[in-house]
Amino acid sequence: MSEVYDTTPSEHAPADVAPPVGITPPQILAQEAAAGRRGAAWRLMVWIMENDPRAIVAVSSLEDDRLAQNLLEFIAMGTWAGKPFVVPAPLRSSYTRTRLRTLFLPGAGIDSVRSQRVAMSAARDKRPAMRENAIYILGILESPVATPVLIEALNDPVPAVRMQAAKALGRIGDPAAIPALLNALRGADEQFGSQIFSALVRLGQAAVPALMEASKSNSAWMRWQSARALGAIRDRRAIPVLVDALSDSDHSVAWMAAKGLVQFGRLSVEPVLQVLVKAVMTPWVVETASYVLHTQSQYEPKLKPYLEPVVQQMRGLAYRVGTSQAAQKALAQLKADNMLES
Repeated sequence: MSEVYDTTPSEHAPADVAPPVGITPPQILAQEAAAGRRGAAWRLMVWIMENDPRAIVAVSSLEDDRLAQNLLEFIAMGTWAGKPFVVPAPLRSSYTRTRLRTLFLPGAGIDSVRSQRVAMSAARDKRPAMRENAIYILGILESPVATPVLIEALNDPVPAVRMQAAKALGRIGDPAAIPALLNALRGADEQFGSQIFSALVRLGQAAVPALMEASKSNSAWMRWQSARALGAIRDRRAIPVLVDALSDSDHSVAWMAAKGLVQFGRLSVEPVLQVLVKAVMTPWVVETASYVLHTQSQYEPKLKPYLEPVVQQMRGLAYRVGTSQAAQKALAQLKADNMLES
């Protein structure tokens, strides 16, 4: 017969003095903790925090969703089965909650199917902290099955939940999330927008076509974020889009396009020179294009003799007249010397 009682440690000892764990096997503690017994729950967690393999086996072998549900509730809320839960001091740290989260990882304790099922249910919980932690777990599980739930969470009323949803979608990498991420980006603040940006970059090449389309948006914010993501992903398909954006009506978008083009190395040189040959010179085009060419000549000194004359011409008083000719000359010399090969 188990000696575990449905009590919290505070009923038997001062708050900062841990009562004895006892000798009840973790297998029984896990069963009773699943049933909502708080005394069993904190004792089981002590075993877990001590990395005792018997505790992990007890957790992994229990065919009961309630233990995972109660663990998630403790991580998120500090309660157990809906009841207040005062645990010994060593279990009150953020490290304890981090360690308990690892139980939801594949092969770390709770069965992956159970982890996903419990987390997906909790992702729609009425309590924001439960939703936030459940979505975090869905992200580390990296299962595309969770994509619809996470897309829904992008519109959660709580900012922290929306942030976790975007982060989780980036981790999962399901291309189905791309339209929803871009739609959420339209009304996002700077912090949420940065998280969506990170998710789109993690999605990588799959996000490029949608980002190229978003770069045509009437919203300067969307164009800026699109240029930023395209530069970070560094897919060659984005180069023409970024070159066109050098003359964007919004100066911040034009500068982000210039910074993005720098990420492509010498691949950006020929398209930028071709634009300078044909484009109407404006102060913005001069600033952004000269930045790209000058930066590339610094990164690759072999390009400097070809590009610096163009940059100097663009920075001169007669830039509107002489830039096209200087760019055309540089382009011809680079091609003749096979300097444009990547």
